[in-house]
Amino acid sequence: MRSCHLNYRILVVGQTPPPFGGQALMIQLLLDGAYSGTELRHVRMESSRTVDAIGKWQLIKVWRVFTLVARIYYAKLRWRPDALYYPPCGPGLLPVARDIAVLCATRPLFRSTIFHFHASGLTEYGKRLHPFLKTLFDLAYRRPNVAIRLSLSSPSEGRNLDCLREYIVANGVRDAAGGPIVRTQDNGRPIQILFVALLTADKGVLVAIEAVNTLLREGVNVRLTCVGGWESTALKRQAESLIDPANRSHFVFPGVLTGENKWEQYRIADVFCFPSFFHSETFPLVLLEAMSFGLPIISTRWRGIPDVVDEGTNAILTEPKDVASCVRGLATLIDDALLRAQMGHRSRKRFLEHFTIDRYQTAMEGVFLALKEDCGV
Repeated sequence: MRSCHLNYRILVVGQTPPPFGGQALMIQLLLDGAYSGTELRHVRMESSRTVDAIGKWQLIKVWRVFTLVARIYYAKLRWRPDALYYPPCGPGLLPVARDIAVLCATRPLFRSTIFHFHASGLTEYGKRLHPFLKTLFDLAYRRPNVAIRLSLSSPSEGRNLDCLREYIVANGVRDAAGGPIVRTQDNGRPIQILFVALLTADKGVLVAIEAVNTLLREGVNVRLTCVGGWESTALKRQAESLIDPANRSHFVFPGVLTGENKWEQYRIADVFCFPSFFHSETFPLVLLEAMSFGLPIISTRWRGIPDVVDEGTNAILTEPKDVASCVRGLATLIDDALLRAQMGHRSRKRFLEHFTIDRYQTAMEGVFLALKEDCGV
């Protein structure tokens, strides 16, 4: 981590990869920044060490919460940070219970608290809690000094929690493409459709599989690559049951890919398909990655997705959970190579104008400096 050793210090508590989820990646990119008026230190959260452990009960996670609190206390005593940066969880009893334990034990140590909402639905979930748990919920989350949300269309969790200041900061990613990607179409080659995410039903992987299977039945030469780890063995079996045996070679599941292995999948793709209806979807990083590689996008009118892409310009948005709608969107792009190229060019342009890592880190620095000024440091 690079930082300038000035007098306003922020302790960043959060998971960094692995596993390679969007929130973990964004915290790592935050820590990698060089900031002129603040200094960041990191206490790593390790609630889930693998993709399939996310959101699931494990006894070891109780011990990890205790050790996390202890490490925050140690960092506070040794480094004396002014502010706590913390990414609240999405809706769910286990992650909320973890946050309550950590925040009730540590928030009083800090002059200021920054909540960065990478997931949505927390405050709606809090309303449904038992009165006793609701009291603890309020102690943990109520009245942060700063709340950061990712887009205008994402829920204003901070305002629902009576935050003192709220900022909108769009995510950004590094330009792994390194420049425009030139794609040429070989008439004998299948159109390459790419899906990247945790392979769960609500991220849309089954919709993508069914849509491509439909196109194959209609004689369209396409190939779907789904990059990511399966949420469960049962879901993997369900997905495999949807694929016509005669078309199995047109579906590829390489598992979790990182670095150049992952970027190569974006380079060889013709269309990016992400029909998500994930309950706490806010700002999918995979869409930014697809735009950086100049890909036309098929996605959904869901949560923060319409703020990430520009419908009709670089993306076709379909209805959530609607296979027929996804088929129509894919068919539109498959049938028109010129449209794919035009939308891909606009994707790259939109990425460079709005979602680079430099823009993200500059915006985050602005939030930190504003908090520093509020605190009179």
